[in-house]
Parts: sequence; structure tokens; C-alpha cells
Amino acid sequence: MKTLVRTLIICMVACCGLRGVAAERADSVSCFDRAASTPAFKITHVGLPVIVGGLAVYGANGSMKDGAVGNFARHYDTQYEDYLQYAPGVALLALKVGGMEGRSSWPRMIVSDAFSAVLTIGVAEGLKRSVGEVRPDGDDDRSFPSGHTAISYMLATMLHKEYGCRSPWISLGGYTVATATAASRMVHNRHWASDIVVGAGIGVLMTEMGYYLADLIFKERGLSDWIYADPLDRWRNPSFLSTDLAMSLPLTRYSLPGGVEVKPTVGINAGVQGAYFFNPHVGVGGSAAMSVMPIEYGGSLAAEPMNVARVMAGGYFSYPVFSQLRLGAKAVAGYAYYGDCLLDSSVRIGGCSTACMEVGVSASLLTAETFGFRLFCDYGLGGSYVAGQDGVAQYVAVGGSASIYF
Repeated sequence: MKTLVRTLIICMVACCGLRGVAAERADSVSCFDRAASTPAFKITHVGLPVIVGGLAVYGANGSMKDGAVGNFARHYDTQYEDYLQYAPGVALLALKVGGMEGRSSWPRMIVSDAFSAVLTIGVAEGLKRSVGEVRPDGDDDRSFPSGHTAISYMLATMLHKEYGCRSPWISLGGYTVATATAASRMVHNRHWASDIVVGAGIGVLMTEMGYYLADLIFKERGLSDWIYADPLDRWRNPSFLSTDLAMSLPLTRYSLPGGVEVKPTVGINAGVQGAYFFNPHVGVGGSAAMSVMPIEYGGSLAAEPMNVARVMAGGYFSYPVFSQLRLGAKAVAGYAYYGDCLLDSSVRIGGCSTACMEVGVSASLLTAETFGFRLFCDYGLGGSYVAGQDGVAQYVAVGGSASIYF
């Protein structure tokens, strides 16, 4: 009997201890969630980290701009992004004029968007004038930040604010167009990587600020009856589909016969990625991406950049820190195809495929139950793409994505 009593007492003490730990964890989580519900967090939790990341890239621009680094196109002949940047705004007006009920009434939406536009354009133009960054093509000193990217992400965020609750696919479409605009500005030799990253952050942050100011003025007036705050479930399975944009940093150089060096430089990487999770922590998925990678050959820019296609699949992992923030990791493998790249009139590299693998970490920032943004850093390696050269081609990709969660 004494043994039974002792056992019961030990079990009760252990249970109380476990309950205390659980309660402590719950209090910790609720503190995080309370902080995440404040206006300051809602306004800044996406745009501010993107801006900080862009400023970090800007600080490294000195090494990235050596020689011809950052030059993608010899001539800037195509200017379709001058029009593409406005596509999310055209979609917003089309849905509103077409009668689809959004978040706001016409007066409330106009005021919200006016605040957003004034703030975005004011900040972007102010930085352009004060920083005086020279463009990659040397055309002028208005490179930092990218105005096209800021405007496109501003309009995509307006579209998301007004109609993202209707369907996450509307939000994903808007941000996909904004991402294409940003990538085009870099590929067309008009902006450095830091310019488009900071421009994107400004567009998102200033739009959130504009809507917050309008909310202070209108309060509940002009807000649709069906608008509600999505309950963000911390422990739901984080299956996702995303469109990605990243800066690719090659880590490998090659020496051709005669000692001529082949040096891949900072490139732009765009693609799609998705994963299905069996529980809140473990899933499987994959990605398909295209990269444009300028090549330095013998100290000058090669005749054309190298195009790289990668398809990979593998395991994905996630941990929900709190309801609006998830940390993730992945380990994937697949194949990479390196396009035929002309270095000069007679020397070519690429034109081959090779096995590749990639590991990475990410942070997912949710703005709604079914939509959010991911910031990621990946390390990848594959076989050599230079004939006769052994070893592996290594790179680091740093970027972000707009994601649908399902």
C-alpha cells in the first residue's frame, strides 16, 4: 500500500509539473500571438524584414559590382514592365467596377489607396534622390530603390487587401505579376538586386500603412459586412504553393586552358515551389526554377548570360513558432540543365545536364489563414557545366515568395 501511495504521489507531482510546463508554453504562445495582433506588427511584419534584407544586400553591392557584375542584357530594348507594373491595379479596378464586393466601399478604398500611393511614391522618390545609386547600365543615378517594383508591389498589396479574402489565388496572381516586374527590371539591366528587394518592401509596407491610416479615419464605415479576421491556427498543416524570386550567388569559378578564368556572377532566379504536409511538421514537395546567370570571361562580360533550369523534389519540414510565423527547412535533389552559353566568338560552355541537390531554411509570415510570404536561403550544388572541368558548381540563393496555404 505504501508503494502504491508513493507511486500516486510521484505521478501527481509529475502531472502537475507537466501541466505547469504546458501552461507556461501556452502563456508564451499567447504572448507571441498578442504581440502579433498589434497594429505595429500587422503593418511591418512583411515589409520591414524585406527592406532590412534588401539593405543587407545593398551593403554587399560593392563586391557584386566589380567589373561587369549585375549586367544581364547588353541593350535595354524591351520595356514591357513599364506597363506590366500596373496590371494588379487594373485587376483591382476591374473587379470593383464589375461588381465584386471587396473589403472596402469606393470612398474608403480610394482614400486607402491614395494614402498608399502618396507614401510609396514619396519614399521611393526620396530615396532615389538622396542615395544617387548609378544603374547597372550607367544610364542615370536613380537606381535605388526600384520604382517599378515598389509600384507593382503596392498595387498587388492593394489587390490582396481588397480581394484576398475572396480567394488567395487573386493575391497570388497579383504578387506573381509584381515578381515578374521585379525580375524584368534586373534582367533588363536597370536595377541591382538590392534595388528590387527594397522596392518590394517599400510597396508592401507603405500600402499597409496607407490602409491603417484610412482605417483610423473611417473606423467601421464603408467596411464590408462579410469581412472578418481569419482565425490563424498555429498547428494546421502548412501545405503551400508559391511563386519564388531569388538572388543567386555562385560560389564556383573555373579556369580554362591558358589560364583564362570563367567567373559566374550574381544572377536572378524565378520559379514555383510547393509541398504537401502530412502533419504540422513533415511533408514532401518540390520546385521548378529558371535562372539567368551572367558570366565573366577573361575579366570582361561574356557575349551572353547562361540560362539554368532546375527541377527538384524531396522532404520539407516546418515548426510553427506562433500562429503567424513558421520556420522551415528542406532537403531536395533533382536535375539541372545548363543552357549553351557563348563566351566569345569561339568558346562555349554549358549545354549539359547534371544531378543537383539543395538544402535550405525559410521563415513563413502569414497575413491570412490561406496566404502569406516566405523568406528563404538555399545552398545548392551540382556537377560541373564546363567541359573537361571536374568538381561541383555551388551557389547560394536568397529570396522571397508569395504563398498560398491549403
